[in-house]
Amino acid sequence: MKDTIVFVHGMCHGSWCWEEQFIPYFEQLGYHCIAFNLPGHEMQGSTKRISYSLNDYVQALHQVVSNLEAPPIIIGHSMGGMIVQQFLKTGSCKKAVLMSSVPPAGVLMASLRVLTKFPGAIPHLFQMNLLGVFRKYPQLMFNDPALCAKYAPRMCAESFLAYLGLIPPVSHQTSVPILVVGGSEDGLITVREFASTAKHYQAQLEIIEGGSHDLMLDAEFMKTADLIHQWIIKQ
Repeated sequence: MKDTIVFVHGMCHGSWCWEEQFIPYFEQLGYHCIAFNLPGHEMQGSTKRISYSLNDYVQALHQVVSNLEAPPIIIGHSMGGMIVQQFLKTGSCKKAVLMSSVPPAGVLMASLRVLTKFPGAIPHLFQMNLLGVFRKYPQLMFNDPALCAKYAPRMCAESFLAYLGLIPPVSHQTSVPILVVGGSEDGLITVREFASTAKHYQAQLEIIEGGSHDLMLDAEFMKTADLIHQWIIKQ
C-alpha cells in the first residue's frame, strides 16, 4: 500500500467533490484515500446556516491526521488549501498540495474582485449568505455550463465566520514539500496569486491551462490528477 492521501474540501463543498473523480483515480494507483466533511458540510445541498470558525475546520483536519499511523499527503482545495496552511503552523504531513488555494495574503482581494465583477453578489454578502453567491454565479467555480448545472445544487451553506478567518494573511513557513496547482481560468483566484503562494512557500507551481477553480471536477480533471501524482512520486 502506498501513502495515505487526505483530501480537504473547500467552501460550500463536501467530501463528495473528491469522491467523483480524484479518489477513484488515486485508489487505482494504490493510495489509501480519506475524504471527510468539514463540520456542518455533511448534507449536500443544505441551506441551513452554520457557524464554525476556520480554526474549527483546522482542528477537524488535525483530528483526522492524528488517527493515522503515518504522516499523510494532504491535498487542500480553495478554503481547504488555507486550512492546510493553518494546519502546518503546528501540524505536519509528508507532502502537501495546495489546489486553487486561498493565498497566504488572504481572501480579501479575491472577494473584492468578485463584488466588482458580479455586483449581484453584494446583497448575498450583506446577508452573510456565501452559498447564495455561488448558486447565483456558479461560473466562479466551474468552467462549463453542464458542470454548473450538475454540481451547483450539491453545494451547501458555508459559515461566514470561517470566511472571515480567511481574510487575515499568514506569514509562517514550513519545511513540508508543497505543490501549488491552479487553473488558468479560475474564477476566484488569479494565476498571480498562485505564483505568490508558491513563492511564499518556495514551492513548485503548476498552472493547468483552461482549468477552473474546481480542478478536481473539470472534464479534464486527469490533467491535474496526473500532474499531482507525478509530483508525489518524484519528491
